[in-house]
Amino acid sequence: MKSWTRTLNLDDAHTLLALAETGSTQLAWKQACHRALPGLSVARRRELIRLVRDGFLAWTEDARVANGVFQQIYNDAPATAQMDLVDLQWALSHPITLIAVEHLVAPIVNQEETEISLNTVETLVAEHLHTNSPESLRKTRTVLLGAMEGIGTLITRGTGQHRSLRASRGTPHPIAFGYLVMRELQERGARGMMASEVPESSLGVRLTQCGESHARYCLEWCLQAGLLHLHGDEIGVA
Repeated sequence: MKSWTRTLNLDDAHTLLALAETGSTQLAWKQACHRALPGLSVARRRELIRLVRDGFLAWTEDARVANGVFQQIYNDAPATAQMDLVDLQWALSHPITLIAVEHLVAPIVNQEETEISLNTVETLVAEHLHTNSPESLRKTRTVLLGAMEGIGTLITRGTGQHRSLRASRGTPHPIAFGYLVMRELQERGARGMMASEVPESSLGVRLTQCGESHARYCLEWCLQAGLLHLHGDEIGVA
């Protein structure tokens, strides 16, 4: 897979997402984004716009903002949920995050010793990236660690080679968890999934490693709020 070297300032991401009105042209959105971030260089603004455009927004064939699943959920969510939504979407913008969580966090998160060595992370990155560039490997590791910390699967202390890393369970906002269920259904091309799958093997659990009790709490919350619906034994959207 390709390296992951571009960084996303999450505050800037929220600013750009707030400007993405359904139906507006991509050109109009880009122009509004440049005006909203005057303190950044043109090159950095372009990079942020591209990251949000490709990683967060859906587009129609004539390059207008579509009412995608992420945008639907994000627009109506409270600020606390919006923060988790952006963190999770950013983490999923590169496949190495899910790989790292399942290989490094999941096996030890229930154990007494939850420390992860920096060398182990470096080895995983090197095994999965199609590059021999030490700089690309280093930057990808840095972005990956930040993404994992953002979704709560990693607790970091210190900096550089002396930092400590510990596996942890994320506790996503119920709306953010519900979004991951909806995203998984969309990726499957399915209208629903068995209710038993959601707390056990769903994308939300795999990515955040939240405990079963938290997953069930999120599921019940989303059902009561009408974000998800129960159709017999299946969880789906309206």
